[in-house]
This record gives sequence, C-alpha cells and structure tokens, in this order.
Amino acid sequence: MKKIDMTIDQIFTAIGLVGFGGLLKSLFDFLIASRKAKQESKHALKEVRYKAIILLCYALVYYDREKTTFIINRPDINSVERLRNEVHVEFINMSLFASDKVILEIKQFLGKQDSQTLNNLALAMRKDLYGIRTSLKGNHFDLGL
Repeated sequence: MKKIDMTIDQIFTAIGLVGFGGLLKSLFDFLIASRKAKQESKHALKEVRYKAIILLCYALVYYDREKTTFIINRPDINSVERLRNEVHVEFINMSLFASDKVILEIKQFLGKQDSQTLNNLALAMRKDLYGIRTSLKGNHFDLGL
C-alpha cells in the first residue's frame, strides 16, 4: 500500500508541475504579446505623425509653390506664420515619441527652413521608423526643381 501511495503522490506532483508550467507559459506569452502590441501601436502612431510632420515641413520649405494646394487641404492654415506655428506645435508634441536624433533635426529645421534641413529630418525619421542604415546624405534628395 505504501508503494501505491508514493506513486499517487508522484502522479499528483507531476500533474501539478505540468499545470504550473502551463500557467507560467501562458503568463509569459501574455506579457510578450502585450509588450509587442504596445510597440506596434507606438510604431503606428509614430509613422502617422512623422508622415504628417514631414508634409508640413515640406509645405513650409516650398510654401510659395504649394500654398494653394495646402490651403485647400488645410484651410485652417492660411499663412506661412500659421504653418510655422503648426510645425512648432508638432515639435513640442514629438517630445513624447520621437527619437533624440529626430528631435535635434526638427530643431535644426525650425531654425533654418530649407531643403537641406528638411532632407536631414527625413533621413532621421526614416532611420527612427525603420532602422534603415544608409549612406545617403540630405543633398541626395534635392531634385533641383
């Protein structure tokens, strides 16, 4: 009888360990999935914001050429001063999600709105979003238009 009791105890212990192991695995799977969902959500937000910001910056650099189209799409921004203000607001908002390099590049852009600083900003955003290592420099995006 003692031999049978020991075997039953071992069976219950084994079942308990398997159940506990399954519980741990489920917990780890949940934590990993939760973390991944947060990262994907953050990345999606960052991608949408960066696309909007780069278009605002582009419109600022080429305001004379783009103002008609821009005013049609954003009637609330009807002057270059209002557009500069909008980009500045985006700069402040970026402090919540942008990488250090992107923040420094948009600060440079706000100081001097030209194609070179715009292109440098685009490269920084590209690297932050997609981790793209590149040998391109800001002047590689100039088309001479």
